[in-house]
Amino acid sequence: MKLRIGTRGSDLALWQARHVASLLSPEAECELVVLKTRGDLIDNVPLQNVEGKAFFTGEIEQALLESRVDLAVHSHKDLPTAMTPGLVIAAVPARASAAERLLVRPAAYEPDTAFLPLRENAQVGTSSPRRIAQLQLLRPDLQARVLRGNVPTRVLRLRDGRYDAIVLAAAGLDRLGLDLSGLHDVELSLEWFVPAPAQGALAIQIREGDTVLAALLDRKLNDVHCARAVAAERRLLESAGGGCNLPLGAAVTGNGPYKAFVFLGAGHPTPQDSARWASAEAETADAAARRAFERLSASGAHTGPLCGCTIALTGSRSTASELESRLTELGASVVVEEVIAFEDLEAPELAQRVASLREGDALAVTSREAARRLAGVSPKRGVAIAAVGEGTASALRAAGLEPTLVGDQGAMVLAQQLDCIEGARVLFPCAEKTSGELERELVSRALLVEPLPLYRTVARRDAQIVRGVHVRVLLSPSAVRIASELAIEQGSTVLIALGERTLAACAEVGWQARRTRDNRSASVIVEVARVCRELENPA
Repeated sequence: MKLRIGTRGSDLALWQARHVASLLSPEAECELVVLKTRGDLIDNVPLQNVEGKAFFTGEIEQALLESRVDLAVHSHKDLPTAMTPGLVIAAVPARASAAERLLVRPAAYEPDTAFLPLRENAQVGTSSPRRIAQLQLLRPDLQARVLRGNVPTRVLRLRDGRYDAIVLAAAGLDRLGLDLSGLHDVELSLEWFVPAPAQGALAIQIREGDTVLAALLDRKLNDVHCARAVAAERRLLESAGGGCNLPLGAAVTGNGPYKAFVFLGAGHPTPQDSARWASAEAETADAAARRAFERLSASGAHTGPLCGCTIALTGSRSTASELESRLTELGASVVVEEVIAFEDLEAPELAQRVASLREGDALAVTSREAARRLAGVSPKRGVAIAAVGEGTASALRAAGLEPTLVGDQGAMVLAQQLDCIEGARVLFPCAEKTSGELERELVSRALLVEPLPLYRTVARRDAQIVRGVHVRVLLSPSAVRIASELAIEQGSTVLIALGERTLAACAEVGWQARRTRDNRSASVIVEVARVCRELENPA
Protein backbone atom coordinates (compact mmCIF):
# COMPACT_ATOMS: atom_id res chain seq x y z
CA MET A 1 0.00 0.00 0.00
CA LYS A 2 1.29 3.43 -0.97
CA LEU A 3 0.31 6.34 1.28
CA ARG A 4 0.80 10.08 1.02
CA ILE A 5 1.26 11.68 4.46
CA GLY A 6 0.33 15.35 4.79
CA THR A 7 2.53 17.29 7.18
CA ARG A 8 3.85 20.72 8.03
CA GLY A 9 7.46 21.47 7.14
CA SER A 10 8.90 22.25 10.59
CA ASP A 11 11.60 20.00 11.97
CA LEU A 12 9.22 18.66 14.60
CA ALA A 13 6.36 18.02 12.17
CA LEU A 14 8.71 16.19 9.78
CA TRP A 15 10.05 14.07 12.65
CA GLN A 16 6.50 13.12 13.59
CA ALA A 17 5.53 12.24 10.01
CA ARG A 18 8.68 10.14 9.50
CA HIS A 19 8.04 8.41 12.82
CA VAL A 20 4.55 7.41 11.69
CA ALA A 21 5.91 6.26 8.33
CA SER A 22 8.44 4.03 10.09
CA LEU A 23 5.71 2.49 12.23
CA LEU A 24 3.67 1.68 9.11
CA SER A 25 6.59 0.04 7.34
CA PRO A 26 6.83 -2.45 5.66
CA GLU A 27 3.06 -2.74 5.11
CA ALA A 28 2.87 0.76 3.66
CA GLU A 29 5.24 2.73 1.47
CA CYS A 30 4.91 6.34 2.59
CA GLU A 31 5.59 9.62 0.82
CA LEU A 32 5.68 12.90 2.78
CA VAL A 33 3.75 15.83 1.30
CA VAL A 34 4.84 19.07 2.96
CA LEU A 35 2.21 21.81 3.24
CA LYS A 36 2.39 25.34 4.63
CA THR A 37 -0.27 26.34 7.16
CA ARG A 38 -1.48 29.74 8.29
CA GLY A 39 0.29 29.26 11.62
CA ASP A 40 3.59 28.82 9.77
CA LEU A 41 3.09 32.07 7.86
CA ILE A 42 2.02 34.15 10.88
CA ASP A 43 4.92 33.62 13.27
CA ASN A 44 5.46 37.07 14.76
CA VAL A 45 2.30 37.56 16.88
CA PRO A 46 0.58 35.47 19.58
CA LEU A 47 -1.97 33.13 18.04
CA GLN A 48 -4.68 34.35 20.43
CA ASN A 49 -4.47 37.71 18.64
CA VAL A 50 -5.26 36.12 15.27
CA GLU A 51 -8.85 35.48 14.22
CA GLY A 52 -10.00 32.00 13.27
CA LYS A 53 -9.05 28.44 14.17
CA ALA A 54 -7.01 25.53 12.83
CA PHE A 55 -3.86 27.66 12.45
CA PHE A 56 -1.60 24.63 12.02
CA THR A 57 -4.06 22.13 10.51
CA GLY A 58 -6.51 23.82 8.14
CA GLU A 59 -4.50 23.59 4.92
CA ILE A 60 -3.53 19.98 5.64
CA GLU A 61 -7.15 19.03 6.30
CA GLN A 62 -8.17 20.66 3.02
CA ALA A 63 -5.57 18.61 1.16
CA LEU A 64 -6.96 15.50 2.83
CA LEU A 65 -10.53 16.34 1.81
CA GLU A 66 -9.36 16.95 -1.76
CA SER A 67 -7.54 13.58 -1.81
CA ARG A 68 -4.17 15.22 -2.36
CA VAL A 69 -2.95 13.25 0.68
CA ASP A 70 -4.20 10.00 2.21
CA LEU A 71 -3.60 10.72 5.87
CA ALA A 72 -2.40 13.63 8.01
CA VAL A 73 -0.12 13.60 11.03
CA HIS A 74 -0.93 16.37 13.50
CA SER A 75 0.25 17.40 16.91
CA HIS A 76 -3.03 16.50 18.59
CA LYS A 77 -3.21 19.72 20.61
CA ASP A 78 -3.21 21.77 17.38
CA LEU A 79 -6.54 20.34 16.21
CA PRO A 80 -9.73 22.33 16.95
CA THR A 81 -12.08 20.53 19.34
CA ALA A 82 -14.77 20.35 16.63
CA MET A 83 -13.77 17.82 13.95
CA THR A 84 -13.91 18.99 10.33
CA PRO A 85 -16.88 17.31 8.59
CA GLY A 86 -15.77 14.40 6.44
CA LEU A 87 -12.65 13.68 8.51
CA VAL A 88 -11.98 11.42 11.52
CA ILE A 89 -9.14 10.57 13.88
CA ALA A 90 -8.20 7.01 12.99
CA ALA A 91 -5.40 6.47 15.52
CA VAL A 92 -3.61 8.03 18.46
CA PRO A 93 -0.11 6.50 18.85
CA ALA A 94 1.61 6.05 22.18
CA ARG A 95 2.19 9.42 23.77
CA ALA A 96 5.50 11.10 24.47
CA SER A 97 5.91 13.06 27.70
CA ALA A 98 3.01 15.46 28.25
CA ALA A 99 5.07 17.61 30.64
CA GLU A 100 6.48 21.09 30.20
CA ARG A 101 10.18 21.94 30.33
CA LEU A 102 11.83 25.14 31.48
CA LEU A 103 15.07 26.05 29.74
CA VAL A 104 17.13 28.63 31.64
CA ARG A 105 20.24 30.61 30.74
CA PRO A 106 22.98 30.22 33.39
CA ALA A 107 22.89 33.89 34.41
CA ALA A 108 19.19 33.62 35.30
CA TYR A 109 19.34 30.25 37.06
CA GLU A 110 18.64 30.53 40.79
CA PRO A 111 17.85 27.19 42.46
CA ASP A 112 17.21 28.69 45.90
CA THR A 113 13.81 30.11 44.97
CA ALA A 114 10.27 28.81 45.20
CA PHE A 115 8.87 26.46 42.51
CA LEU A 116 10.84 27.74 39.51
CA PRO A 117 14.66 28.07 39.63
CA LEU A 118 14.70 31.58 38.23
CA ARG A 119 16.12 34.81 39.57
CA GLU A 120 13.63 37.49 40.55
CA ASN A 121 11.96 39.40 37.71
CA ALA A 122 13.34 37.04 35.07
CA GLN A 123 11.95 37.39 31.55
CA VAL A 124 10.30 34.17 30.39
CA GLY A 125 9.46 33.58 26.74
CA THR A 126 6.01 32.14 25.97
CA SER A 127 2.88 33.26 24.15
CA SER A 128 0.55 30.71 25.74
CA PRO A 129 -2.14 32.22 28.03
CA ARG A 130 -2.16 28.94 29.97
CA ARG A 131 1.60 29.03 30.59
CA ILE A 132 1.53 32.74 31.43
CA ALA A 133 -1.27 32.20 33.97
CA GLN A 134 0.64 29.41 35.74
CA LEU A 135 3.91 31.36 35.72
CA GLN A 136 2.19 34.35 37.30
CA LEU A 137 0.45 32.22 39.91
CA LEU A 138 3.67 30.46 40.92
CA ARG A 139 5.93 33.50 40.64
CA PRO A 140 4.19 36.90 40.32
CA ASP A 141 7.57 38.61 39.88
CA LEU A 142 8.30 36.92 36.53
CA GLN A 143 7.85 38.85 33.28
CA ALA A 144 6.23 36.96 30.39
CA ARG A 145 7.49 37.94 26.93
CA VAL A 146 6.08 37.00 23.51
CA LEU A 147 7.78 33.96 21.96
CA ARG A 148 6.84 32.40 18.63
CA GLY A 149 8.61 30.24 16.07
CA ASN A 150 9.45 26.55 15.77
CA VAL A 151 11.28 24.72 18.56
CA PRO A 152 14.88 25.20 17.29
CA THR A 153 14.17 28.89 16.66
CA ARG A 154 12.87 29.35 20.20
CA VAL A 155 15.93 27.70 21.70
CA LEU A 156 18.20 29.84 19.50
CA ARG A 157 16.46 33.01 20.69
CA LEU A 158 17.05 31.93 24.28
CA ARG A 159 20.75 31.38 23.57
CA ASP A 160 20.90 34.82 21.92
CA GLY A 161 19.87 36.36 25.23
CA ARG A 162 16.45 37.64 24.22
CA TYR A 163 14.97 35.83 27.22
CA ASP A 164 16.18 34.56 30.58
CA ALA A 165 14.17 31.35 30.16
CA ILE A 166 11.55 29.77 27.92
CA VAL A 167 8.85 27.16 28.45
CA LEU A 168 8.48 24.39 25.85
CA ALA A 169 6.72 21.05 25.56
CA ALA A 170 9.00 18.23 26.66
CA ALA A 171 7.79 16.07 23.74
CA GLY A 172 9.16 18.44 21.10
CA LEU A 173 12.54 18.70 22.77
CA ASP A 174 12.80 14.94 23.23
CA ARG A 175 11.76 14.12 19.67
CA LEU A 176 14.21 16.55 18.08
CA GLY A 177 17.11 15.73 20.38
CA LEU A 178 18.35 19.32 20.29
CA ASP A 179 21.68 20.33 21.78
CA LEU A 180 20.78 22.01 25.09
CA SER A 181 24.33 22.18 26.43
CA GLY A 182 25.01 25.28 28.49
CA LEU A 183 21.34 25.65 29.44
CA HIS A 184 19.64 24.45 32.60
CA ASP A 185 16.92 21.98 31.60
CA VAL A 186 14.14 21.63 34.21
CA GLU A 187 11.11 19.34 33.85
CA LEU A 188 8.07 20.92 35.49
CA SER A 189 5.68 18.93 37.64
CA LEU A 190 2.60 17.76 35.76
CA GLU A 191 0.56 18.47 38.89
CA TRP A 192 1.23 22.19 39.16
CA PHE A 193 2.36 23.15 35.67
CA VAL A 194 -0.42 21.47 33.75
CA PRO A 195 0.14 21.12 29.99
CA ALA A 196 -2.26 21.83 27.14
CA PRO A 197 -4.93 19.18 26.51
CA ALA A 198 -3.46 16.44 24.27
CA GLN A 199 0.11 17.76 24.61
CA GLY A 200 2.68 15.14 23.60
CA ALA A 201 0.16 13.11 21.59
CA LEU A 202 -0.17 12.67 17.82
CA ALA A 203 -3.41 12.49 15.86
CA ILE A 204 -3.60 10.44 12.64
CA GLN A 205 -6.43 11.89 10.57
CA ILE A 206 -8.08 10.34 7.49
CA ARG A 207 -11.20 10.75 5.39
CA GLU A 208 -14.39 9.37 6.86
CA GLY A 209 -15.32 6.06 5.25
CA ASP A 210 -11.77 5.00 4.38
CA THR A 211 -12.29 1.71 6.24
CA VAL A 212 -9.29 -0.23 4.91
CA LEU A 213 -6.82 2.48 5.92
CA ALA A 214 -8.64 2.97 9.24
CA ALA A 215 -8.21 -0.72 10.08
CA LEU A 216 -4.48 -0.60 9.24
CA LEU A 217 -3.88 2.51 11.35
CA ASP A 218 -5.85 1.12 14.28
CA ARG A 219 -3.86 -2.11 14.21
CA LYS A 220 -0.41 -0.55 13.68
CA LEU A 221 -0.58 2.76 15.53
CA ASN A 222 -3.44 3.13 17.97
CA ASP A 223 -2.79 3.12 21.73
CA VAL A 224 -6.15 2.60 23.45
CA HIS A 225 -5.25 4.10 26.83
CA CYS A 226 -3.59 7.13 25.27
CA ALA A 227 -6.58 7.67 22.97
CA ARG A 228 -8.96 7.57 25.93
CA ALA A 229 -6.86 10.00 27.96
CA VAL A 230 -6.49 12.47 25.08
CA ALA A 231 -10.19 12.25 24.21
CA ALA A 232 -11.09 13.05 27.83
CA GLU A 233 -8.75 16.06 27.86
CA ARG A 234 -10.18 17.41 24.61
CA ARG A 235 -13.79 16.88 25.71
CA LEU A 236 -12.99 18.87 28.82
CA LEU A 237 -11.57 21.68 26.66
CA GLU A 238 -14.67 21.60 24.46
CA SER A 239 -17.09 21.67 27.40
CA ALA A 240 -15.21 24.65 28.84
CA GLY A 241 -15.69 26.51 25.55
CA GLY A 242 -11.96 26.48 25.01
CA GLY A 243 -9.56 27.43 22.30
CA CYS A 244 -6.08 28.94 22.28
CA ASN A 245 -7.37 31.92 24.31
CA LEU A 246 -8.57 29.85 27.27
CA PRO A 247 -5.87 29.40 29.96
CA LEU A 248 -6.86 25.77 30.54
CA GLY A 249 -4.50 22.90 31.23
CA ALA A 250 -5.53 19.25 31.35
CA ALA A 251 -3.58 16.02 31.66
CA VAL A 252 -4.96 12.51 32.23
CA THR A 253 -2.55 9.76 33.28
CA GLY A 254 -2.79 6.04 33.99
CA ASN A 255 -4.61 3.17 32.33
CA GLY A 256 -7.42 2.50 34.79
CA PRO A 257 -7.78 3.95 37.29
CA TYR A 258 -6.96 7.27 35.67
CA LYS A 259 -5.80 10.47 37.37
CA ALA A 260 -6.57 13.89 35.95
CA PHE A 261 -4.82 17.20 36.61
CA VAL A 262 -6.47 20.44 35.53
CA PHE A 263 -5.71 24.15 35.72
CA LEU A 264 -7.84 27.18 34.90
CA GLY A 265 -6.56 30.75 34.85
CA ALA A 266 -8.06 33.74 36.60
CA GLY A 267 -11.28 35.24 35.25
CA HIS A 268 -12.80 31.92 34.13
CA PRO A 269 -15.59 31.03 34.05
CA THR A 270 -16.50 34.30 35.84
CA PRO A 271 -14.45 37.48 36.24
CA GLN A 272 -14.32 36.90 40.01
CA ASP A 273 -12.66 33.48 39.79
CA SER A 274 -8.98 33.18 40.71
CA ALA A 275 -6.47 30.90 39.00
CA ARG A 276 -6.34 27.42 40.51
CA TRP A 277 -5.41 23.76 40.11
CA ALA A 278 -7.38 20.61 40.91
CA SER A 279 -7.00 16.86 40.49
CA ALA A 280 -9.16 13.74 40.75
CA GLU A 281 -9.01 9.98 40.24
CA ALA A 282 -11.61 7.67 38.68
CA GLU A 283 -11.96 4.36 36.88
CA THR A 284 -12.43 6.00 33.47
CA ALA A 285 -10.51 8.84 31.86
CA ASP A 286 -13.67 10.85 31.22
CA ALA A 287 -14.84 10.56 34.83
CA ALA A 288 -11.43 11.60 36.18
CA ALA A 289 -11.27 14.68 33.93
CA ARG A 290 -14.86 15.67 34.66
CA ARG A 291 -14.44 15.25 38.41
CA ALA A 292 -11.22 17.27 38.45
CA PHE A 293 -12.85 20.08 36.50
CA GLU A 294 -15.82 20.13 38.89
CA ARG A 295 -13.40 20.51 41.79
CA LEU A 296 -12.07 23.73 40.32
CA SER A 297 -15.23 25.47 41.53
CA ALA A 298 -15.48 23.59 44.84
CA SER A 299 -14.15 25.31 47.96
CA GLY A 300 -11.20 23.58 49.57
CA ALA A 301 -10.70 21.01 46.79
CA HIS A 302 -7.87 22.74 44.97
CA THR A 303 -4.32 21.46 44.63
CA GLY A 304 -0.98 23.11 43.96
CA PRO A 305 2.69 22.90 44.89
CA LEU A 306 1.89 23.47 48.59
CA CYS A 307 -1.02 21.03 48.69
CA GLY A 308 -0.95 18.92 51.85
CA CYS A 309 0.96 21.53 53.88
CA THR A 310 -0.88 23.08 56.86
CA ILE A 311 0.33 26.55 57.80
CA ALA A 312 -0.49 28.85 60.70
CA LEU A 313 0.11 32.58 60.30
CA THR A 314 0.59 34.00 63.80
CA GLY A 315 0.07 37.72 64.28
CA SER A 316 -2.72 40.03 63.16
CA ARG A 317 -5.35 39.50 60.49
CA SER A 318 -4.31 42.65 58.62
CA THR A 319 -0.66 41.60 58.47
CA ALA A 320 -1.52 38.04 57.43
CA SER A 321 -4.16 38.75 54.77
CA GLU A 322 -1.90 39.07 51.71
CA LEU A 323 0.22 36.08 52.69
CA GLU A 324 -2.86 33.99 53.48
CA SER A 325 -4.23 34.65 49.99
CA ARG A 326 -0.97 33.69 48.26
CA LEU A 327 -0.44 30.49 50.26
CA THR A 328 -4.04 29.41 49.68
CA GLU A 329 -3.67 29.99 45.93
CA LEU A 330 -0.68 27.66 46.00
CA GLY A 331 -2.71 24.87 47.58
CA ALA A 332 -1.76 25.17 51.27
CA SER A 333 -4.27 24.81 54.09
CA VAL A 334 -3.94 28.10 55.99
CA VAL A 335 -5.23 29.33 59.34
CA VAL A 336 -4.64 32.80 60.77
CA GLU A 337 -3.91 32.83 64.50
CA GLU A 338 -4.95 36.33 65.57
CA VAL A 339 -2.93 36.79 68.73
CA ILE A 340 -2.53 40.56 68.53
CA ALA A 341 -4.83 43.51 67.97
CA PHE A 342 -4.30 47.25 67.59
CA GLU A 343 -5.68 50.12 69.66
CA ASP A 344 -5.84 53.67 68.35
CA LEU A 345 -3.92 56.39 70.17
CA GLU A 346 -5.12 59.96 70.21
CA ALA A 347 -3.26 62.00 67.61
CA PRO A 348 -5.28 65.20 67.05
CA GLU A 349 -2.29 66.93 65.47
CA LEU A 350 -1.81 64.29 62.71
CA ALA A 351 -3.34 66.22 59.80
CA GLN A 352 -1.65 69.47 60.88
CA ARG A 353 1.79 67.88 61.17
CA VAL A 354 1.49 66.19 57.78
CA ALA A 355 0.34 69.47 56.22
CA SER A 356 3.33 71.28 57.77
CA LEU A 357 5.84 69.16 55.84
CA ARG A 358 7.55 71.11 53.06
CA GLU A 359 9.06 70.20 49.72
CA GLY A 360 12.11 68.04 50.40
CA ASP A 361 10.68 66.63 53.64
CA ALA A 362 9.36 63.07 53.90
CA LEU A 363 6.62 60.91 55.37
CA ALA A 364 8.07 57.49 56.30
CA VAL A 365 5.66 54.61 56.90
CA THR A 366 6.83 51.18 58.11
CA SER A 367 3.55 49.38 58.85
CA ARG A 368 0.16 48.77 57.30
CA GLU A 369 -1.52 49.89 60.53
CA ALA A 370 0.14 53.30 60.39
CA ALA A 371 -0.71 53.59 56.69
CA ARG A 372 -4.40 52.91 57.31
CA ARG A 373 -4.54 55.68 59.90
CA LEU A 374 -3.30 58.25 57.37
CA ALA A 375 -6.57 58.27 55.41
CA GLY A 376 -7.62 61.85 54.75
CA VAL A 377 -4.25 63.57 55.28
CA SER A 378 -2.81 65.72 52.48
CA PRO A 379 0.95 66.24 52.23
CA LYS A 380 2.15 69.07 50.01
CA ARG A 381 3.62 68.47 46.57
CA GLY A 382 7.29 67.60 46.79
CA VAL A 383 6.98 65.69 50.08
CA ALA A 384 8.39 62.17 49.67
CA ILE A 385 6.12 59.33 50.81
CA ALA A 386 8.16 56.23 51.67
CA ALA A 387 6.70 52.75 52.32
CA VAL A 388 8.73 49.94 53.87
CA GLY A 389 7.28 47.32 51.49
CA GLU A 390 4.59 46.56 48.96
CA GLY A 391 2.03 45.64 51.64
CA THR A 392 2.44 49.03 53.32
CA ALA A 393 2.41 50.71 49.90
CA SER A 394 -0.93 49.05 49.09
CA ALA A 395 -2.35 50.26 52.42
CA LEU A 396 -1.15 53.80 51.65
CA ARG A 397 -2.84 53.73 48.26
CA ALA A 398 -6.05 52.54 49.89
CA ALA A 399 -5.75 55.53 52.23
CA GLY A 400 -5.42 57.88 49.23
CA LEU A 401 -1.64 58.38 49.28
CA GLU A 402 0.69 57.34 46.44
CA PRO A 403 4.15 56.26 47.63
CA THR A 404 7.14 57.79 45.87
CA LEU A 405 9.49 55.16 47.32
CA VAL A 406 8.71 51.50 48.06
CA GLY A 407 11.43 49.54 49.82
CA ASP A 408 11.80 45.78 50.15
CA GLN A 409 14.54 45.25 52.73
CA GLY A 410 13.26 46.70 56.00
CA ALA A 411 13.19 50.02 57.86
CA MET A 412 16.96 50.60 57.99
CA VAL A 413 17.43 50.25 54.24
CA LEU A 414 14.34 52.41 53.63
CA ALA A 415 15.97 55.15 55.72
CA GLN A 416 19.13 54.84 53.65
CA GLN A 417 17.15 55.09 50.40
CA LEU A 418 15.27 58.26 51.36
CA ASP A 419 16.54 61.08 49.17
CA CYS A 420 16.47 63.97 51.65
CA ILE A 421 19.05 66.71 52.19
CA GLU A 422 20.67 67.33 55.57
CA GLY A 423 18.25 69.01 57.98
CA ALA A 424 15.08 67.83 56.25
CA ARG A 425 12.15 66.73 58.43
CA VAL A 426 10.92 63.12 58.34
CA LEU A 427 7.53 62.52 59.94
CA PHE A 428 7.29 58.93 61.17
CA PRO A 429 3.73 57.76 61.98
CA CYS A 430 4.25 54.57 63.94
CA ALA A 431 3.32 52.24 66.79
CA GLU A 432 3.69 53.26 70.42
CA LYS A 433 6.84 51.15 70.58
CA THR A 434 9.18 50.81 67.59
CA SER A 435 12.44 49.01 66.91
CA GLY A 436 14.28 52.31 66.53
CA GLU A 437 16.02 51.19 63.31
CA LEU A 438 14.56 53.87 61.08
CA GLU A 439 15.04 56.65 63.63
CA ARG A 440 18.70 55.79 64.31
CA GLU A 441 19.58 55.62 60.62
CA LEU A 442 17.88 58.92 59.81
CA VAL A 443 19.52 60.70 62.76
CA SER A 444 22.91 59.42 61.57
CA ARG A 445 22.21 61.24 58.30
CA ALA A 446 21.48 64.51 60.16
CA LEU A 447 17.78 64.38 59.35
CA LEU A 448 15.12 65.60 61.80
CA VAL A 449 13.00 62.59 62.74
CA GLU A 450 9.57 63.16 64.27
CA PRO A 451 7.96 59.93 65.55
CA LEU A 452 4.17 60.19 65.79
CA PRO A 453 2.59 57.20 67.63
CA LEU A 454 -0.84 56.36 66.19
CA TYR A 455 -1.57 52.94 67.72
CA ARG A 456 -0.40 50.35 70.20
CA THR A 457 -0.16 46.56 69.94
CA VAL A 458 -2.11 44.54 72.50
CA ALA A 459 -2.77 40.84 73.10
CA ARG A 460 -6.12 39.48 71.98
CA ARG A 461 -7.97 37.97 74.91
CA ASP A 462 -9.74 35.44 72.64
CA ALA A 463 -6.54 34.32 70.86
CA GLN A 464 -6.50 30.64 69.92
CA ILE A 465 -3.61 28.50 68.75
CA VAL A 466 -3.96 25.60 66.30
CA ARG A 467 -2.09 22.45 67.21
CA GLY A 468 -0.24 20.11 64.87
CA VAL A 469 0.43 22.39 61.89
CA HIS A 470 3.42 21.70 59.66
CA VAL A 471 4.61 25.32 59.61
CA ARG A 472 3.98 28.33 61.83
CA VAL A 473 4.93 31.73 60.38
CA LEU A 474 5.53 34.30 63.14
CA LEU A 475 4.77 37.70 61.68
CA SER A 476 6.28 40.09 64.25
CA PRO A 477 8.23 40.22 67.52
CA SER A 478 4.97 41.11 69.31
CA ALA A 479 3.33 38.00 67.87
CA VAL A 480 6.20 35.86 69.21
CA ARG A 481 5.99 37.30 72.74
CA ILE A 482 2.22 36.96 72.96
CA ALA A 483 2.13 33.50 71.37
CA SER A 484 4.79 32.27 73.82
CA GLU A 485 2.51 33.23 76.69
CA LEU A 486 -0.15 30.89 75.29
CA ALA A 487 2.08 27.92 76.11
CA ILE A 488 2.79 26.87 72.52
CA GLU A 489 5.14 23.91 72.27
CA GLN A 490 7.18 23.85 69.10
CA GLY A 491 7.17 20.05 68.75
CA SER A 492 7.58 18.99 65.12
CA THR A 493 6.21 22.28 63.78
CA VAL A 494 8.76 24.28 61.76
CA LEU A 495 8.83 27.93 62.81
CA ILE A 496 9.53 30.66 60.28
CA ALA A 497 10.30 34.14 61.59
CA LEU A 498 9.46 37.14 59.44
CA GLY A 499 12.68 39.13 59.51
CA GLU A 500 15.69 39.50 61.81
CA ARG A 501 13.86 41.13 64.74
CA THR A 502 11.22 38.39 64.82
CA LEU A 503 13.98 35.77 64.76
CA ALA A 504 15.64 37.47 67.76
CA ALA A 505 12.32 37.41 69.61
CA CYS A 506 12.06 33.65 68.94
CA ALA A 507 15.51 33.13 70.43
CA GLU A 508 14.49 35.09 73.54
CA VAL A 509 11.63 32.67 74.27
CA GLY A 510 13.71 29.59 73.43
CA TRP A 511 12.27 28.76 70.00
CA GLN A 512 14.34 27.58 67.05
CA ALA A 513 13.15 29.28 63.89
CA ARG A 514 14.20 29.89 60.31
CA ARG A 515 14.44 33.49 59.17
CA THR A 516 13.08 34.87 55.92
CA ARG A 517 15.46 36.87 53.77
CA ASP A 518 13.28 39.97 54.17
CA ASN A 519 9.73 40.92 55.13
CA ARG A 520 8.07 40.22 51.78
CA SER A 521 5.46 37.52 51.20
CA ALA A 522 7.65 36.09 48.44
CA SER A 523 10.44 35.41 50.95
CA VAL A 524 8.03 33.61 53.28
CA ILE A 525 6.86 31.43 50.40
CA VAL A 526 10.46 30.49 49.57
CA GLU A 527 10.93 29.19 53.11
CA VAL A 528 7.54 27.45 53.23
CA ALA A 529 8.26 25.72 49.91
CA ARG A 530 11.61 24.54 51.25
CA VAL A 531 9.91 23.07 54.33
CA CYS A 532 7.30 21.32 52.19
CA ARG A 533 10.03 19.75 50.03
CA GLU A 534 11.77 18.50 53.16
CA LEU A 535 8.52 17.00 54.46
CA GLU A 536 8.00 15.17 51.16
CA ASN A 537 11.61 13.98 50.98
CA PRO A 538 12.92 13.53 54.54
CA ALA A 539 16.66 12.92 54.77
